[in-house]
Amino acid sequence: MISMPEWREADTEVHPLWRRTFNQDWTGPDVAAPCPVCGNTGLHRWYLLENARPRKYDGIEFAGRGRLWEWCDSCRTFEHYPDGSVPSWWSAPYGPGIPDPGRTPEAIERARVAAHRRGVQGEPEESSRHAE
Repeated sequence: MISMPEWREADTEVHPLWRRTFNQDWTGPDVAAPCPVCGNTGLHRWYLLENARPRKYDGIEFAGRGRLWEWCDSCRTFEHYPDGSVPSWWSAPYGPGIPDPGRTPEAIERARVAAHRRGVQGEPEESSRHAE
């Protein structure tokens, strides 16, 4: 069995690059850019809508208030934003039914891997795609 590293929050040194990386690709659950911590391509995001109240900020439509997790499936670095806005384009790609995930994205990552194995979102992924 492969041992995975422990989850760890992005530290203050990497935070500006982490934000830029995730903000540049704001169109879906997977981010195409390499991880600013380890260089592998396996970045993901997940929103949890908790208060559906559609609003528009700076021309961008949001479905309401909720939480956000961003993480790398390789080095398991993550950020958790407990109070934010969920974009209106967001649709939970691994199905509903992920109970309150907690602070780390562990439960969400397990659902993502299971969905890929079932073929919910294209080809199954057994491991991260590594940068050349």
